[in-house]
Amino acid sequence: MEIKPAVILVACLLFGISNRGSAAGCRTSDIFVTTEAYPDPGGRLVQYVTLVNNCARCTQKNVKLACPGFSSSIEVYPDTAIKPDGDGKLCTLYAGRPVGPKENVFFNYVPVSSTIVC
Repeated sequence: MEIKPAVILVACLLFGISNRGSAAGCRTSDIFVTTEAYPDPGGRLVQYVTLVNNCARCTQKNVKLACPGFSSSIEVYPDTAIKPDGDGKLCTLYAGRPVGPKENVFFNYVPVSSTIVC
């Protein structure tokens, strides 16, 4: 009977350590972004973006996306979803607001111009 409390204590300590490690184990790579393109009724190609924080326990905030060449003149809905940082390389998602565990973020955009080089 004396061994049981010690075994339970050790099990609780190990569970606490392993649990803390998995919560702290979230990474930027837990954020997945998918894009699909469909024509709108006017024939313009609309990009539909879904971003998912696949970390089961942690919120991630101040999410930066690689978006070289993304212009603030591109039509985005909602208009606060993504903003270029000014360096021409990165954009900030929702002004840095947190994306909760397993939370989905949706937005869409329409490219309005380009330079075509063949």
